[in-house]
Amino acid sequence: MPTIGTAPVFVARDTELAELVRVASRPPSVAVVEGEPGVGRSRLLEELAAHPVLASRVVWSARCGSFSRPCRLAPLVDALLEKSAVAAAHAAGFSPVTGVLRRLVPEWSPWLPPFPENSDAETVRQQEFRAVREVLTGCGPAVLILDDVHCADDDTWEFLRGLAASPAAALSVVVSATAGGPRRFPPLRETAAHLSLSAFTAVQVRTLLDASFGRCAPDFAEAAHRRTSGIAVDLTALVQSVGDTAEALSADRLASATVPPIVRSRVSGLMAAIGSAARDVVRAAAVLGAPAGEPDLGAVAACAEIEGAVTEAVEAGLLRDLGRGRYVSGSPLIAEAVYALLPGPQRCAMHARAAARLSADAEPFASLIARHARLAGDIAAWTQWTGVAVDNAIEDGRTEEASRLLETALRDADLPRNARESFAVRLGRELPRSIAHAGTVRLLREILREWPLSKAARGEIRVHLGQVLINQVGKVEAGRLEIELGAADLGRRQALLARGLVTLALPHIGTVPVEENLRWLDEAEQVSKGEHDAGLLAAIAANRLSARMQVADPEAWEDIADLPRAPESAEVCRQVARTYINLADAVAWNGHYPVARAYLATARRLIRDDHQPYLDALADGTELRLDLAMGEWASVAEKARAMLTRVDKDSSLAAEPLLVLGWYEYGQHRPTAALRNFDAAFALSAGSVPVQASAYAGRVAVHQAGKDLQAARRLAEFGLETVRRKNNWVWAAELMPFAVRTMLGLGQHVEARELLAEYRQGIDGKDAPVANASALLCRGMLTQARGETLAAGELLLGAAQAYSALPLPYFAAYADELAAGCFSEAGVRERAVASFTAAETTYASLGAAVDALRCRRSLRRCDPEMPRRGRKGYGEALSPRELEVARLAAQNLTNREIGERLFLSPRTVEIHVGRALRKLGLPSRTVLTADLLSDIP
Repeated sequence: MPTIGTAPVFVARDTELAELVRVASRPPSVAVVEGEPGVGRSRLLEELAAHPVLASRVVWSARCGSFSRPCRLAPLVDALLEKSAVAAAHAAGFSPVTGVLRRLVPEWSPWLPPFPENSDAETVRQQEFRAVREVLTGCGPAVLILDDVHCADDDTWEFLRGLAASPAAALSVVVSATAGGPRRFPPLRETAAHLSLSAFTAVQVRTLLDASFGRCAPDFAEAAHRRTSGIAVDLTALVQSVGDTAEALSADRLASATVPPIVRSRVSGLMAAIGSAARDVVRAAAVLGAPAGEPDLGAVAACAEIEGAVTEAVEAGLLRDLGRGRYVSGSPLIAEAVYALLPGPQRCAMHARAAARLSADAEPFASLIARHARLAGDIAAWTQWTGVAVDNAIEDGRTEEASRLLETALRDADLPRNARESFAVRLGRELPRSIAHAGTVRLLREILREWPLSKAARGEIRVHLGQVLINQVGKVEAGRLEIELGAADLGRRQALLARGLVTLALPHIGTVPVEENLRWLDEAEQVSKGEHDAGLLAAIAANRLSARMQVADPEAWEDIADLPRAPESAEVCRQVARTYINLADAVAWNGHYPVARAYLATARRLIRDDHQPYLDALADGTELRLDLAMGEWASVAEKARAMLTRVDKDSSLAAEPLLVLGWYEYGQHRPTAALRNFDAAFALSAGSVPVQASAYAGRVAVHQAGKDLQAARRLAEFGLETVRRKNNWVWAAELMPFAVRTMLGLGQHVEARELLAEYRQGIDGKDAPVANASALLCRGMLTQARGETLAAGELLLGAAQAYSALPLPYFAAYADELAAGCFSEAGVRERAVASFTAAETTYASLGAAVDALRCRRSLRRCDPEMPRRGRKGYGEALSPRELEVARLAAQNLTNREIGERLFLSPRTVEIHVGRALRKLGLPSRTVLTADLLSDIP
């Protein structure tokens, strides 16, 4: 492998190199290395030639040329000239026959014997073979390394066959050649080794890049392998064209990188070396851009007899044989290079033939045909087949693909005017069901602003755009305005208007009071009177039921049983699935977690065979919140990050995974990361008040933990005002405990009591167990603030039990810890120990190491007889040196910096840090803070 990064690296071929060294160091022996062009044969031979095991041997090496009429024995002459000094030193021992080399190597004439006299041409030729063999073996133990012997001249080839048939005692021969082809090395003796090099695997590419740059992003390594198919020389050139540091290597930069000149030149040379029919086949494969059989390649290449051409292209490494009669370009990068070298008229003609060939199939691949028609310049066929492709995608439930096809067409300036309006309307219809991206939303707004559209089309697009702005972008007011503007254009299309209005009807949407949302729902019902659209009626019924559950109406449960279990219509089925997802979301905020899981399972069953990206994303977001709430922390962060890769980073669908990451990082005592995620979730949650309230709660919690109570108080008031304005206090369940504790910390006892009274009134009569648990927790904190510690402990213990029943383990542990503190202060030691133990056990099971450590310390103060952990001699306590090192590590100093201060080696510092973390029960030094160490003497 050539150089990548800042230093030469050689990885992923260790086994092959070891085998070649073994063979080369045990003459007489012959080894053959085969592989497609560019897989690294030459680099492997270079490493062999420079290997220390061969340092005591004479290494004769050369590369065979690719000239159309190469000189006789040219690579052997190059090898001899490279070691002229070695040959001159041993010339005295050469026999007279070596004088025949004067013509081949005139530079050696001064010390070679005289040229043999009176010899005919054939005799001279045989003498040359003998002379070369004698020189190769007459300078001591030797290795002959010849690269690309498939390009060797006929005399060199015959000489190598002779060596293979009768190896020289002190000579090892190592040659490389392309796999296949007419010139394969002859059968070998028992001493030979035959190595077949394949392209690098994705794992090997990752290993290579990590060795070159220290560490490389996995997505970059995968993308680099995918684009080059692991061909070493192309991989090197492509990576070098992207950047020379790990920071510069990103999948985005790789995707936008053009074909490197080195690759273009290499492919051009390979194309020139094959026949015209083979070149046309390679071009056809690049144009098709997908696996194809010989008939398809022949049709696109306009070549009747292509069997030999395909074989020639495969042997050149320009085509890859996938088996079962299917072939593809050697790599996507090779295809790009071939395509770039293809003249425009020939390229258009090939695309036209590809479109014609594919459209004749029994089941034509419409989107592929549309692509070829567009590249051929056939606008009418492109428009027709794009419409067919969209129809097929919608019928199969592939809404995202349908949206992508429509968006691509609408962005094309050559789209006929008569197709623009219909395509724009269809994009509007599909967008609410797929995951909308910012660019698509901008496109629809541009169409509404600048394109001439009929009133009906404009109205329909506005309504659908309004739905997307509300549900996915979080711009409720902008979405409401679009729906209202659309209503003016829709005329008598009441069903479509009702669909727009029903989007505004769920209470969690917007900052208006719940009563305003319900007014929109009433209006949607009024508008839809007389309509027989089953999907619309199901949507209105779904939102009515979901709205009641969002405000924790205890009577809503009775109507859920009336939902159809097996809807006949696909549209009704989608609406029922959406209902269950909305219900799962609502009851999750209310604290009915197991029920929420059951509703999600029902929704997924209903849409199992109908791909609905938007509904899937909604369900995934709710499931993430359930995982976090119910204590399944081991995988929740990974699942949240995975979801963020599937949705648009600016979409409101990204708010819930960001919110979950914020609470997870808060539980891991990583305040900076937690606050960053809470802030990001808040910025995207303008369309969802409960998400906003939870994000406010998280931000208050972070500032409270950082002892910035003024900032926490300001944020708490903003969050409380949001809930107050919405008039649904159920959604303040997470915020209330942190708000009350902040107010008590600032001495605002009266304000805290008034807030709790307002909250309890707001949740009175609601079926929201998490809100009731929150109220109990707040009562306990207020009672403790009045100095009634025993009564406060009872209330807090009740809150812990209420949270455990949900289950909401982290808040249960928090309440248990507060209860334990009250019991300890009241002198009820046994109850304090029990509550501290319960809190520590729960925290530890969640992986909240810092919280668990804090409880263990409190437990030791409360129960001095508690068994201690840690190294014998100091027990649970840190040694003086460990404490000294830990305090410096808590200041974010590196091991080297700590070592310089304490005159220790970085390795010794690492050991002390590791011991300190183990004794403290912390997962890593990132959670080690000065506060944690402050009470250690």
